[in-house]
Amino acid sequence: MIAIISYHKEPNYGTMLQAYALAQAIRNLGKDCRYLDYVKMRRHPLPLLLLRKLKHFIERRVLRRNSLGEFAFFNTEPFSAIMQRFNSFHDEHIPVDNNTYYIDTVAQTANDYERYIVGSDQTWSPLLNQHPYTQNFLEFCPSGTKKSSYAPSIGTLAPPQQYVNRMAGALKTFDYLSCREKSNCQVLSEVLGRPVEYVVDPTLLLDEREWMKVSCDGSTPQQPYILAYILGTKHCISDFAEELGKSQSLPVYYIATRPEFLHRDHVIADAGPAEFISLIKNARYVVTDSFHGTIFSINFNVNFYSFTKRAGLSHNDNANDNDRIPAILAEFGLSERFRSDDDMTFSPDIDFTAVNATLAVRRQCSAEYLHKIINY
Repeated sequence: MIAIISYHKEPNYGTMLQAYALAQAIRNLGKDCRYLDYVKMRRHPLPLLLLRKLKHFIERRVLRRNSLGEFAFFNTEPFSAIMQRFNSFHDEHIPVDNNTYYIDTVAQTANDYERYIVGSDQTWSPLLNQHPYTQNFLEFCPSGTKKSSYAPSIGTLAPPQQYVNRMAGALKTFDYLSCREKSNCQVLSEVLGRPVEYVVDPTLLLDEREWMKVSCDGSTPQQPYILAYILGTKHCISDFAEELGKSQSLPVYYIATRPEFLHRDHVIADAGPAEFISLIKNARYVVTDSFHGTIFSINFNVNFYSFTKRAGLSHNDNANDNDRIPAILAEFGLSERFRSDDDMTFSPDIDFTAVNATLAVRRQCSAEYLHKIINY
């Protein structure tokens, strides 16, 4: 049995689908696996624990808008159908250990698992690993434990040197290392003095045929459409989608990722991960600022335009995840599908022949790496 450490519960399409994809790819190779549920706090005596539960209840019921920070609206009624479908997909498709572990109990899993893999998504992001102790570096594992990583993302192509040094100290005990960003593979290789393999996001390990097995078309419009999947707050992206719709005489449908999209003429407010797959697959065009929105479009050979999610960040800003999308587009020879905020021009449809050839090679190499780390 293999233990996977990665984000897998959040109401984010990319997060949950990458979790499903890695587990499914491992199972396709003949191994069983489970995600570990880990709580980043030490167990407390009963009275204090009850106080924490009361605090969480108040946050959810009275101060619910603050309970998820910027995305607190997912706790509100207009998003309840989306949350229900996320929960259903997670229960049905994401294999999870039955226990919840804490900082002082997670080491007990060593008796149940033959090896550990740090999975993908932004598991090595400096923003998400600020605590001195984090499960994402597998520091809880006893000496001699088999430890590897599959496509963790640092989230930025310019990680702070102090954080890189912190990672190097934690990762030196890993048997095999990989990363989702090519430039970060080079950074880590230099500081560690050993290879760090460049592999594809887990969602690209599965081809269209495999994704259709878990898709659902219950939210898919019956007419041809343009899909707007926008995570950030920049109005220029929806403006571009509307202009594209006019030029193609197609309606623009918005996945309800933010409350402001609920007021659009065509809004999809009931899509979970399974519905998301179908929405991307059946769109005539996708307009997105999402990394996973971009790579699902590539995987399904759907014409798309990609923007950056954030505005006003420098390249060296820790929160800057803007450069991930241009980097992946360049790898597939699709840089012309990127749009800056003031660019309202349209391009000819994509010839995916060369794209598919590149993807086939990258998928094969990445699958071989995954096979290696689950069998050594």
